[in-house]
Amino acid sequence: MSNKKIAVIYLFFFIIPYIVCMGVVGIAYNALVLHALTWRVVAGGVVGAFGMFAVKVIAQRPVLIMYRSSTTKFLRGLLNFFILERKRSTIGLNLIVDFLLSIASIYIVAELIPLSTIIGSAIGWLVLTLMVSLTIASYMEFDSLSIYTSKKKNEK
Repeated sequence: MSNKKIAVIYLFFFIIPYIVCMGVVGIAYNALVLHALTWRVVAGGVVGAFGMFAVKVIAQRPVLIMYRSSTTKFLRGLLNFFILERKRSTIGLNLIVDFLLSIASIYIVAELIPLSTIIGSAIGWLVLTLMVSLTIASYMEFDSLSIYTSKKKNEK
């Protein structure tokens, strides 16, 4: 798989969904808690960080495949952000980054999106964006990121 293809798949399969999921964290919290900009935002950040961690766990196999296939240092560094098979301190730092980004998302959503939109249609638009992005990425290179080997495919 070429570095250019890895970069495009990474954009549609991981970067856009990651940003959208952060938006979902911010919108969900602001829809549930009308006083989002108080100390309770810490609880939203913790829940968001563990939610993002769960999303990253699901994506481990495709990320490792792309990481091993890439040859540029910058691309490997970007892919490394989603790899969780490392030391506990690195996983802890990853959770802290997700916590801080979740809190930032809560504040950004509260400032930029009116409450009527937050409660109304904002989640739907984010889910649509997520689905379109993942569909494009899956169409582009599903076979390269599949956990099935060619031997298993030929047996069926």
